[in-house]
Amino acid sequence: MTAHDPPLQTITVTREAVCSADDQMNPLTLAVPLPDTAPLSALVDAVLAQPFLQFSSSHSTITGVASGVAIVRVHAGLFRTRAEFLLAPHTPVRECVPKGLIDFAWVRGGSRPGTTG
Repeated sequence: MTAHDPPLQTITVTREAVCSADDQMNPLTLAVPLPDTAPLSALVDAVLAQPFLQFSSSHSTITGVASGVAIVRVHAGLFRTRAEFLLAPHTPVRECVPKGLIDFAWVRGGSRPGTTG
């Protein structure tokens, strides 16, 4: 790192297991180092570059939530995953993930995590 490089931030990414075997066999936490100026799209690209998010036939869309706000949905595809940004992809990570934690969860019935219905 040189004096001109932006400082790094480490974002903690967690995910809900897709099934009980996944819960036991695969990591549910990922640390992603990014420049302090990185956009949301860079964080999502870094997560998708890892074999971290897991899907099944009944669980094909997972939602990334930071500070109680859904910011991205990831859809499983036949050959690759696709991100649907719920905030502008150029939004700085430090603004949309202010606590340095994003949790990917299965949203059921259209409700947000932490709500009922």
